[in-house]
Amino acid sequence: MRCFSFYSRARALTRTVVAAAMLLPMIALGQQAERFGDYEIHYSALPTGLLNDQVAESYDILRSRTRGMLMITILRNGEPVTGRVDVLARDVDDELTEIPARQVKDDQWVSYVGTFPVDEGDSLIFEVTVNPHEGGGPFEMAFKQTFYPGK
Repeated sequence: MRCFSFYSRARALTRTVVAAAMLLPMIALGQQAERFGDYEIHYSALPTGLLNDQVAESYDILRSRTRGMLMITILRNGEPVTGRVDVLARDVDDELTEIPARQVKDDQWVSYVGTFPVDEGDSLIFEVTVNPHEGGGPFEMAFKQTFYPGK
């Protein structure tokens, strides 16, 4: 009985370490946040080629040097909430591209993910509008990201 308990805890610890390792690339690539009263909007953008296989598969994202990914998470008092997320990307020529954001869930976590074409050296300004379903919005923000997908 004692042996089973040890192995169960070892498996649980292994799953936790693997999950943390899968998320590490996204955290390390500069997730940022903006606060709007009780709400905090976390955002990050990166080339999908930098995702590890498990993360890409779990979010149904194609790993590629020519694709980018945007992730938005809405928190209210530290807890994830649902909402509507609209994203436009503006390039250096001032052309706008709409990036559809789909909801992804992982246990108690909710985020919004969108993918888009990107070339090495592309610099995009993301214009994001967030409307939490709990009210309080809309919240608007913008951030710039330059993409270096690597070779």
